Amino acid sequence: MSKILEKLADQHEERIINVLYKLEEDVVKEVTRATKGQLVSQRLAIQLRPAIKKLIDESFLDEADTIINQEYNKIAKEVLDRFGEMPIPSKFKSLTEVDLRTINALKYQSFSGFEDIAERFLKVINDEVYQSTIAGRPFEDMVSNIRSHINGVYKSSNSAEINELVDFINENKFDNAKKAQVEEAVRKLHTQYASDRAGNNLRRYASQIAHDSVMQFHGQFTVAKAKEAGLTHYTYTGTLVRDSREFCVGMLNRTLTEEQIREMWNTRAWQGKSTGDPFIVRGGYRCRHTWLPTDPAWGEETVDELPTEEEVPPPPPPRTTVSDVPIAFLLNRGSDNTRKAFDNDFNSQLTDQQKIIVSKFNKPNVIKNSKNGVYFAGRKELRAELDARDINPDGSSVKSFVISHEYGHHIDYEAHNVRFRAWSEDNDFFKDAIQKDKKQFKGSFRAGQYRIKDEEFEELHKKIGTYETIETYSKYNPEQLLTSYNTTTLKADGFGEVSDIIDALALGKFQKKYGTWGHGVSYYRKRGRVEKEIFANLFSIRNNKKAYNVAKSIIPNTVKEFEKRLDELEKQ
Repeated sequence: MSKILEKLADQHEERIINVLYKLEEDVVKEVTRATKGQLVSQRLAIQLRPAIKKLIDESFLDEADTIINQEYNKIAKEVLDRFGEMPIPSKFKSLTEVDLRTINALKYQSFSGFEDIAERFLKVINDEVYQSTIAGRPFEDMVSNIRSHINGVYKSSNSAEINELVDFINENKFDNAKKAQVEEAVRKLHTQYASDRAGNNLRRYASQIAHDSVMQFHGQFTVAKAKEAGLTHYTYTGTLVRDSREFCVGMLNRTLTEEQIREMWNTRAWQGKSTGDPFIVRGGYRCRHTWLPTDPAWGEETVDELPTEEEVPPPPPPRTTVSDVPIAFLLNRGSDNTRKAFDNDFNSQLTDQQKIIVSKFNKPNVIKNSKNGVYFAGRKELRAELDARDINPDGSSVKSFVISHEYGHHIDYEAHNVRFRAWSEDNDFFKDAIQKDKKQFKGSFRAGQYRIKDEEFEELHKKIGTYETIETYSKYNPEQLLTSYNTTTLKADGFGEVSDIIDALALGKFQKKYGTWGHGVSYYRKRGRVEKEIFANLFSIRNNKKAYNVAKSIIPNTVKEFEKRLDELEKQ
């Protein structure tokens, strides 16, 4: 990332963060004025929505609009200046010419991202007021929750020390000379005042989109100009930092054709990969790198071979030091050999990132080596079978990641600061992503839910296995059919977990129709179970590239939100 881009990204993020503090105070003042500090009217809670929307529009969206219209021309100029420094033949002169139509179209697209975030959090804040009124929640608690929805742990507080920490972080966040002090302040804010954590807040997503919009506008404009000039080769450029993604480390300074880049994008997976076009989202959210167009005929680059799967991503040095996480000491019974095998089985199912996450949060109270996998959130009891297998009808079997599945449930609850509630069932972004993924398939709304058509599940089933119909006839009357049912043969390890994800999308009917792995219709009658099972299944197959890629092809938006959550938990 050039110094100009880096500076713009940091400045825009800082401006958005600053405006959110004003928004926090304005929203609290408006709610206090309208309710007079008393939550007595549900109708009043509904009537507050236009006022809150106006505040969001006049502060957050106005600032975003100002940034985009005043500053994004600098990004376009940076692209054109960069092209101007290249040994570009006269036939590529259009690369250095301003294209106002393209710039304005991309500005509009960037602003729509901020609008989407604003609309989501308008609903979140309004729901908080409405639900607080229904539940009879104390007014002060509702105000604290609203502040958390907007600024998370960085919300205004009655504690002078918390406010002092927050002010120090905000004033020095972009000062490299004070990076160590800022990190220590953030650590203290999260650990010493952990009860103030709020995972899904406007600040988190707004600051991210402020950064990514700069980089994505740059990427889109660059590619648009390259296509206009007929260029088909690109070099992956930028700088590396301590936590650069494995993909970015392996790709830096490589020159590939557009065809090679898209082939790699469609067939490879890596930690933090985002859904979208490879030239726009690059390594993933908050990525600092760009694909710059070039031409080997200019004499500066040669086309590299498409990296092998072993080359991308390469093993990054920091990850090699992550130790296995012991949990078998929590087994209620078992020999030393059994406990060792249980730990080995569990850790083999985890990525290094997941091991870091597991080590950060409290363990279950007890673990039982049981054939029936289940997690009891109330008493924090985990049951899972050592070396579990999914048995196919012909007697063959595939690996089932039951231990990590049930531990995924534990993390879903334990890392969420709400008693007996899982993050996945409460997070609007995760829930919306599931619905968005469902709607990519043919279907219709029935009884308030989007139902995917049977023909779509037929195609999804082909991704995970084959099925046959088993029929049983009467021995007394060979023409009399007694029973008929389908049974599935899974193709590979972890595909039982993928089947469970599809069954969640089908609300249990997938298991019933194909005789495959899932939880069934009755299980999904209770709210929140779809989200919790999808989260646990993604957690269980995160370290199995083949199964995870199949899941990602089915629910790409959900996987994106899941990966964001893992990144958040790793940094807590």
